[in-house]
Amino acid sequence: MIKKILLVDDEEFFLKGLKEGLDEFKDIFVTDICFSVDEAKKLNKKNNYSLIVSDIRLPKKSGLDLFVYLKKRKFKGGFIAMTAYGTEELLKNVKELGGLDVIFKPFNFKWFKDKILDYFSEKGVSGTINSIDLTSVLQMINLEKKSITVKISNNEDAGFLCFENGDIIHSKYKEFEGIDAAKHIISMNKGKFSFVKNGDMVHKSIDVPFITLMMNAMKFNDEDNFRNSEVNNLKENKMNVKKLEQAIEVLKTNLGEGLLSTDIWDSGDGQPIMGWNSNPVATALFNRITGDVSSSLKDSGFPSLGRYYIMDLVDSKMVIVLTMGDYQWDLFLDASKVQLGLLLNVAIPKAIDSFEEAISD
Repeated sequence: MIKKILLVDDEEFFLKGLKEGLDEFKDIFVTDICFSVDEAKKLNKKNNYSLIVSDIRLPKKSGLDLFVYLKKRKFKGGFIAMTAYGTEELLKNVKELGGLDVIFKPFNFKWFKDKILDYFSEKGVSGTINSIDLTSVLQMINLEKKSITVKISNNEDAGFLCFENGDIIHSKYKEFEGIDAAKHIISMNKGKFSFVKNGDMVHKSIDVPFITLMMNAMKFNDEDNFRNSEVNNLKENKMNVKKLEQAIEVLKTNLGEGLLSTDIWDSGDGQPIMGWNSNPVATALFNRITGDVSSSLKDSGFPSLGRYYIMDLVDSKMVIVLTMGDYQWDLFLDASKVQLGLLLNVAIPKAIDSFEEAISD
């Protein structure tokens, strides 16, 4: 039986080019195209599609709307999301979370053709939308950079995940709030969900990058693990999270507009544990730099790194990385807005003391 696929994108020239290229496989599948979510819904009612490939950013209604519509109608085919917003690293992280399959544009047509053919085998299509749960809905919101609140209902309980520009900024579940609530909801990965507009009462209680929060939450499978965990505490460390949170607030007060972002991370994986204006790309980069410098110093017989090092960047920017055992803490600064005396004689010593106390507790 000939299978059918549907391609959805508002770029007409691009979409017609994909269809023309796939028409050589008419003996395997028939390709339909459309340019909006409403068109896709109409076509889906008439056709038994084995696979739908849709851009996320579409006019009026988005790829997220189509995804949710198909899930509610118990669509049994596969679903691939396309987006021009993302990186290979993000794709890798999304894959690790499971569920949603994402293609980043632009892409090589031969690669795309092979990917589509991979969906079709003697046993049919794998990875149906029915097997895709809450994590994939949240991934789609992140990729689309939406500002919206997701309500998740599980029996008599209801939780909320509030997004701002694709990042989860606040969460509430039972007596939990912030990161704890978000981890609890995401790790359950079940229940009915609906969307509501962000209200005026939404405040920022979460400052952890979306992918980091998602990957960490998926590691918690029961209530006991959740209750005994700290913020992103993947390696059962005994870090005093409250002290570090207080230290970050002091740092923000002392440095004011001069502090552009700050992150604390585990040197083992380079993933942020907590921070402000978090930048996971920066932590991965600085983690690598620290590792390379430490190895080079050791191999050369030089003294090892001290408690911190400074990098002077262009455009009056500066990075300071504090090292403490298995952890590191970076400060990304606008040097033109920071008093160096205050930074070197007050802010850094206080941060080092707080870092040391939090780890030794």
